[in-house]
Amino acid sequence: MTQYEHVRRPAAAGMFYDGEPERLETSIRGYLAKADPEKPSGPVIALISPHAGYPFSGQAAAYGFKLLGPQRIQRVLVVAPSHRTRFHGVSIPSVEAYETPLGLISLDTKACNNLLTQNTLFSNVPEAHGQEHSLEVQLPFLQVVLKDFEMVPMVVGQLNGSDSKNIAKALRGIIKQDDVFIASSDFVHQGPRFGYVPYNKNIRENIRDLDMGAVDLILQKDSPGFMQYVRDTGATICGSAPISILLDILPEQAKGTLLTYYTSADVLGDETETVSYASIAFENGSGWD
Repeated sequence: MTQYEHVRRPAAAGMFYDGEPERLETSIRGYLAKADPEKPSGPVIALISPHAGYPFSGQAAAYGFKLLGPQRIQRVLVVAPSHRTRFHGVSIPSVEAYETPLGLISLDTKACNNLLTQNTLFSNVPEAHGQEHSLEVQLPFLQVVLKDFEMVPMVVGQLNGSDSKNIAKALRGIIKQDDVFIASSDFVHQGPRFGYVPYNKNIRENIRDLDMGAVDLILQKDSPGFMQYVRDTGATICGSAPISILLDILPEQAKGTLLTYYTSADVLGDETETVSYASIAFENGSGWD
């Protein structure tokens, strides 16, 4: 096994997902067995995947990751939001691998260094990675489904103006035909704890309508429209920046499909505070052409 000098150790194991390897893999395979996503007509090139604790969002995530099984994928680009650290642009960690209870994932350090040296929107902000769960929770699913792959991990901070388009342009310079792009995001967070209480009645129905307004723009691949919708409604979609980058990089012919959607109210039965989870896949017959 390759020895790495600099490894990002797991921070969410034992909290967002099981920290014991056998139980973790068993739980993931259970979610995958229950997932029944619509089968794409072409290769899946990108997913929007949730990042809550597995008891809440694991089943939604499984709908997307299950579609990756039949494909030959050697590299994954993961773009996730920063929940704890404010900074501008995209941070790529100065490590050689990520670790989860299921083992190590090598970084494509050449691609990472290319982005860091060629574009000022990319930098290394160490505190953006240490305790951030939004990227990490995607990795055990990828390890179970893909086994062996390289990764380009990116945590996104604040974006302004044309930043999303410029980041997407830089990523087009490194993306390969058979790569998969993962945008990590939950959807609307509502309730007093989140400082967002847009509805006092028919909460579940109204939140679904609010989420579906965003999903419709995502499926249209309308990055400016999606971001304007988030601003106009105040919709608390924590991964709106990663989603915007994804929409700006997608090939023109890529087709999106909403695979599954539910909220934490469907898990707990309590509408007082809810978080929404969606899995969305994008396919393109010629891959990342």
